[in-house]
Amino acid sequence: MTPEEKARAAAEQVAAIGMPEAGQEPSFLPHPLMDALMESVLALGGELWIERDRRRTLEALLQDKGLVSADEIESYQLSAEQRASRDEALAEMTKRVFESLKKIGATSA
Repeated sequence: MTPEEKARAAAEQVAAIGMPEAGQEPSFLPHPLMDALMESVLALGGELWIERDRRRTLEALLQDKGLVSADEIESYQLSAEQRASRDEALAEMTKRVFESLKKIGATSA
């Protein structure tokens, strides 16, 4: 395929999917709120990967230094106080995450 054919094919593809004009936000799903939600999900996925990667690194360092074993990590039991603190943090995080979905539901109703 020649460069001219490639350029023409690319222009046809852009026309077919309806790329926005310069300065406009692209929209890929049927509703802009769906695009925003998808963007949030992808961002959360990226953040989750970063956190998991860091955790794996920390666990490997702790094991390599002989500070804890893999079995100790897997079998660790939180104290009642630690569990309560974790549950409180989980409830707060869940509220923050789902609060935005409530807003989306309210604007689309």
